[in-house]
Amino acid sequence: MSQKYADIIIDISHEAIDRTFQYAIPKALEDEIDIGVLVTVPFGQGNRTRKGYVINITEEPVYDVDRIKEISGVANHGLQIEGKLIKLADWMRRTYGSTMNHALRTVMPVKESVRNMAVRNAAPEYEISHPPVVELSDGQQSLVDEFKRDFDEGKRPTYLLHGITGSGKTEVYIGCIKKVVDEGKQAIVLIPEIGLTYQSVARFRQHFGERVAVINSKQSKGEKYREFMRAKKHEVDVIIGPRSALFTPCDKLGLIVIDEEHDGAYKSEQIPKYHARETAVERARLESASVILGSATPSLESYTMAKLGRYRLWELEERPSEATLSEVSIVDMRRELRLGNRSMISAGLGELIEDRLNKKEQILLFMNRRGYNSFVSCRECGTAIRCPKCDVSLALHNNGYMTCHYCGYTEPAPKVCPACSSKLIGGFGAGTQRIEEEVKRLFPEARVLRMDKDTTTRKNAAGEIISGFANYEADILIGTQMIVKGHDISNVTLVGVILADTSLHVNDFRASERTFDLLTQAAGRAGRGSKKGHVLIQTYQPDHYAIVTAAKQAYREFYDTEIMYRRLMKYPPVYNMGLVMLMSGDYEAAVRASEEVAAMLTGAATKEDRIIGPSDAGILKINDIYRRVIYIKSGNPENLSTMLVGLEDYTAENVSISVDINPMNIC
Repeated sequence: MSQKYADIIIDISHEAIDRTFQYAIPKALEDEIDIGVLVTVPFGQGNRTRKGYVINITEEPVYDVDRIKEISGVANHGLQIEGKLIKLADWMRRTYGSTMNHALRTVMPVKESVRNMAVRNAAPEYEISHPPVVELSDGQQSLVDEFKRDFDEGKRPTYLLHGITGSGKTEVYIGCIKKVVDEGKQAIVLIPEIGLTYQSVARFRQHFGERVAVINSKQSKGEKYREFMRAKKHEVDVIIGPRSALFTPCDKLGLIVIDEEHDGAYKSEQIPKYHARETAVERARLESASVILGSATPSLESYTMAKLGRYRLWELEERPSEATLSEVSIVDMRRELRLGNRSMISAGLGELIEDRLNKKEQILLFMNRRGYNSFVSCRECGTAIRCPKCDVSLALHNNGYMTCHYCGYTEPAPKVCPACSSKLIGGFGAGTQRIEEEVKRLFPEARVLRMDKDTTTRKNAAGEIISGFANYEADILIGTQMIVKGHDISNVTLVGVILADTSLHVNDFRASERTFDLLTQAAGRAGRGSKKGHVLIQTYQPDHYAIVTAAKQAYREFYDTEIMYRRLMKYPPVYNMGLVMLMSGDYEAAVRASEEVAAMLTGAATKEDRIIGPSDAGILKINDIYRRVIYIKSGNPENLSTMLVGLEDYTAENVSISVDINPMNIC
């Protein structure tokens, strides 16, 4: 048998992750040594005994074998929390095609000096009022009881909680977390947006007091590290935060909750480009914990896993107490145009806004994405120009051409609509600031707040805007998708969706799913109290299945239609998709490297794999860096991971490479 070697980190601090030492694995210890295991080794000239974590096992020595020392022994039988996180990092490396260094830096907490930690405060500077305590409905209680039975019997499945908007998913989370805490375990609760953090903390602190920690990217390194250490010492029971809170070093983890699991924010855009949902399921497996995924609009990936029996499906189909689903109307903006109304506010929406202002009720106006000219659409008939090969809309570029970012198909932007010959065709988009100006012109007496990326750059700004609106400091809140995620304001009785088509025609195979999600979530913000809510969706494509099913809150109908298209076009979750990007300041170097990598992938591909490209990225140059892309479609996820992980050692002069599995955005 060949000799095996272990790469070991002696100092597990974030700063020392790339300082590894190689040791030989004695034959007697081979069965005990694995990635993440804590071992003892002779270290330095005096061979003093030190402890270290195994991060890699190989048969290739990096030094002269005569100079490589042997591991002395295993320090702890059974993985400690650091070892579990290292093992999780190794899974991320293999699954998402990154280096071990990148994966380790993602999962390991960053230290900061005690002095700096002491002078900073991780607590929020304000709090939103606590929600009232409510009794669980029969449906909610049955799910909590099922979780308790499973937990007592040692079962640790992944649950998908599909509950309509306002059905009380958070109360189910809290009931399950109470069981975990009563058993001496801890829970991590992931939320998609920092803007939801303090509202969520207020609700959880009502039940768990001060034993709730907050993790988010707005904190300093010291603040974040302090919360990590509180969790490690079991000084807290519940940890709340966006994606990165998943790596909190809880030594007694019992449950991971991912609220709004469909949200794209759970996909990392930094290497490794992991998805928090999949990574949470793997971490739970390593630590014998459960996972609850919750959403009114589950991702196609999760719902498919539930239909296959890999996740257990929970459903809540009613709102508790006296709250009911809102009435939803669709406005055909083509008709508005024919009637001479060129405003972004339809006549019907204008009347409803006036009515709510008179009743002292509040209004949300949701702009579907920040406005910009991203696709070409006809304002006369609603036709959007799509790729004839890929069933996605063509992206409009500044050079007057439209391009498909999947197959490279290109054609000039039309002067007239190919469907109806109208000249009212061109780049489509409008911004929240323009909507704000229009609303103030039409309703000068209204108090208006705007919430988008431009108004929430300052720390705590998002929470302050929502808090002010919840306290009735404004009549109308205008914003992008951040205003329709999880906020519960009982006096909101009208939601108007401006330009529902914008997300429908972005250059992405998930465009219909995202549109359905956003419209359904937006509809769920109205009528959450005792007053009846009304939702009005303005669109140039009133017959599109994503809009029709969202108006009916008919998730299963949408899923059945959308999964048929995914199966036909071989897109996720039916097929897996990989993205390889080559980047260089030298365009020719990027071209050569992309062709080399495409040849490598083609050589490693099986009959289940299809290599598409290389081609220029949709945005060819960013900050003077040229980008080339290669796509892979595969029916076998293991094939795809193997091919992408195999690229981690690829090097080319002045060229960098990144890989992504099932990307959330087209580059």
